[in-house]
Amino acid sequence: MVAGAGLVGLSLVLPHPEVADQSDLILVALAMLAGGLLCFGLARRLPTWAIHATLAGVVALTGLLIYESGVAAGQYGTIFVWAMLVASYFFPRRLALAHLAWLLAVYALVLAVVGSTAGYSVVTRWIFTAVSLSVVTILTSEIVARRTRADLRARSFFDLSHDMLCTANMDGYFVELNSAWERSLGYRDEELRAKPFVDLVHPDDRKRTEAETAGLFDGADTAGFENRYLAKDGSWHWLRWSSTLSADESLVYARATDVTELKRIESEREDLLVEVKVLASSDALTGLPNRRTLDEQLPREMARARRASAPLCLAIIDIDHFKAYNDAHGHPAGDGMLRDCAEAWDSELRGEDIIVRYGGEEFLVLLPGAALDQAAGTVERLRAVTPDGQTCSAGLACWDFSESAEDLLERADVALYVAKEAGRDRLIF
Repeated sequence: MVAGAGLVGLSLVLPHPEVADQSDLILVALAMLAGGLLCFGLARRLPTWAIHATLAGVVALTGLLIYESGVAAGQYGTIFVWAMLVASYFFPRRLALAHLAWLLAVYALVLAVVGSTAGYSVVTRWIFTAVSLSVVTILTSEIVARRTRADLRARSFFDLSHDMLCTANMDGYFVELNSAWERSLGYRDEELRAKPFVDLVHPDDRKRTEAETAGLFDGADTAGFENRYLAKDGSWHWLRWSSTLSADESLVYARATDVTELKRIESEREDLLVEVKVLASSDALTGLPNRRTLDEQLPREMARARRASAPLCLAIIDIDHFKAYNDAHGHPAGDGMLRDCAEAWDSELRGEDIIVRYGGEEFLVLLPGAALDQAAGTVERLRAVTPDGQTCSAGLACWDFSESAEDLLERADVALYVAKEAGRDRLIF
């Protein structure tokens, strides 16, 4: 709630739709801030039902924010994502799905009464939101469920002494093993005792294992050491070791835990985090970077330009009469036009140039190291390759090394407005 209130404040500082009632937005944000701080102070005392009510209230307030902003698009939907991540991470899937159903019902009501849906039909925007939030909820719940099941298994094994227990002599052979070894790796007791234990270690882990064993024989205990062991079926199992040397220094007492499943879950989680990060920084329709990427890249390019005393230009390109194109050809054709423009323009830029989908039919091009005349030539080249005979208008601004990123964006936006007012199909800088 506190982060959501901050997001509202940030959205009011950045360029935003003029239809928004700023005073109402500020009141809702203050309500979220106060409620969030109250919940934070009472977090350990809140019963579970109050937490569910709070999440539901956050969703309702976010719907009110979207309604007061006048446009069902943009950054307020981020709060929806946060709410579902919290619900799916901390609660069982059935409760998370109940929160999702409430969220989608609130959003459907908002879409029915909000002034604008940013060029999409109410049904299209609701379906996109439903699909994306359902994926977030199901994937997060599945990862949490898998991790929980793995933790419960590990705890049960520990409580029942089902860890892989063994002793080994100074020659590197197993002396005694419990039945957990056969359950995990498939070998019978005599098969494991017939060869040095290092023979079953993965070749890439063998040197580390020999060094750890040498330190153990010198009196240094092992805790948390991991290596891969060959199972009888040919698969490799990750084992986590805790070992100590006996008082007479004749035997090593060791406990190994099979953490293969945990490693797999961690790998899946890392892959998912990478995928979520890519999705969060990319526009789903065109595949281009989105405004979040711009918020990260623009300050970096400004800092780089200042250090190198190099020019930095920024252009905003708007497809002319895009709404009329959508009305005449349908939204699928409009989406295709956006994708075609993105592909055509991106292919014309230099490797260091950055193009992002700025919103709706607007694209933003960042041109590091390009002086105004060079940047203007680049933008004209982009306008010339706009597909299907479509025209576009563009506003261009060159950074003066002192203004803020917001001011630079505003100047480019003003130039674009002038280009539209002057009849479109032109570049103004």
